[in-house]
Amino acid sequence: MVNDWPADFQPDVVRDAFGGKLTSYVIALEAWRRGLSVTFLSADISRYRITDGAGRSVRFIRSRPNLTTLQAVRTANDKSLTNEALRAAGIPAPRSVRVDLASATPATLMHQADSLGYPVVLKPTNGSMGQGVFANIRTPEQLCRRFEDLRSTVKTTDAVLETHIAGEDHRVLVVGDRYVAACRRIPANVTGDGRSTVSELIRRKNAARRRNPFLSKGLIRVDDEVRDFLESQGLETDSVPAHGARIQLRSAANASAGGDVVDVTESLPQEIREAAVAAVAAFPGLHTAGVDVLIDHDEAHSTTSYAVLELNAHPQIGVNMYPTEGRGADVPRHILDVHFPDSQRGGRQEDAEICFPLSAIQPALSSGVSDAVTLAPLPHHGFPVRQVHVGPGSTSLTRGQLIQVQRAAREAGVAGSLRQEDQEITLRLAGEAAGVETVLARAEAVLSTCFDRHRPWVGPVRVGFVTGG
Repeated sequence: MVNDWPADFQPDVVRDAFGGKLTSYVIALEAWRRGLSVTFLSADISRYRITDGAGRSVRFIRSRPNLTTLQAVRTANDKSLTNEALRAAGIPAPRSVRVDLASATPATLMHQADSLGYPVVLKPTNGSMGQGVFANIRTPEQLCRRFEDLRSTVKTTDAVLETHIAGEDHRVLVVGDRYVAACRRIPANVTGDGRSTVSELIRRKNAARRRNPFLSKGLIRVDDEVRDFLESQGLETDSVPAHGARIQLRSAANASAGGDVVDVTESLPQEIREAAVAAVAAFPGLHTAGVDVLIDHDEAHSTTSYAVLELNAHPQIGVNMYPTEGRGADVPRHILDVHFPDSQRGGRQEDAEICFPLSAIQPALSSGVSDAVTLAPLPHHGFPVRQVHVGPGSTSLTRGQLIQVQRAAREAGVAGSLRQEDQEITLRLAGEAAGVETVLARAEAVLSTCFDRHRPWVGPVRVGFVTGG
């Protein structure tokens, strides 16, 4: 399957930020390409500041702008308070009760479940990424097992027990008062081919997920919940499912727990788009949020019902950018359009391959040498000439030689790299024609070699010039 992800944020471009750094990186990259000033404030790049030079400045913690207040974050993080706020605003939400894990007993828990009615959902009040969420619990025995699982695996004293609502799990992204994107999340699963075991199917699917900038850190891991799901289907990890058989492995649909993602940005009903925006508005001080919605389509009666489960004040925007199926939304563009409406992309196709390396930013911050790193502006020329030159080099390059070539590249405003391997020297150069020719000539003189092979430089161009033996 060919992935249809945002052209300006292809995997090779954002590879430095796969996983936890992805959200910060793509927002900062979009701002930098627009000519805005980007300053990183923490070594994990979760904290950064974007300014426009005209007095407007926005600080971010990943996707959360400083327009979102701490009180709004606290309320959204508490699933019990979230449920109360949603129901008070007239937004469909499940009925729920708070559970004190320290004092609760299986008997009191079962009594609360009886009052709500099975099936139920048990989850921590302040959990994230699907950790400790157990849905569709249908019996007291299952509830007791999941209760013990929650107490042993999640560090929390409070939980929420709520009615399980049938429907498909969706994440809707709202920025300000704008509906931006939506995706449907499907619990971890594999599809049989009639030949492979469940374990082999999981390994194969995980290999594909590792190539996805967002899903690469959300692999399917075999644990007790997965084994329980397999057992309920008469299977084990070494069973061979029939060709085309879809085997569900978990209840929660979070991508971080191995789930699939299907983009539904264009097809989400208008009523639910408006409900997601209204849900965010129900929390004073909440500017940007991922809204979790369960949607039930009754095709027989041509009706659609829904319920808002919770809100995330630090949404992982990669879930909307890099779906398993469908077209990924260009979320960074929407975010910068909201915060800096007077800025825009340059419109050059080649800019989509220009990026900045995290490896040059993080050391200064992690070592304490600097408490802030501001990116140099993206050159206006956009590195029009991009070449790779290869020549012989049997003698190891000295540090002095590397420094001389690096200095020449910096003075000429040329990006690229100089590497020596297997008695060959590879010189990558990107910049204006005159600058590239200057650095090439200087490298040949300093290294006493002739770069006799040339080819176009295809792929990402990271600003700066790096050297290595």
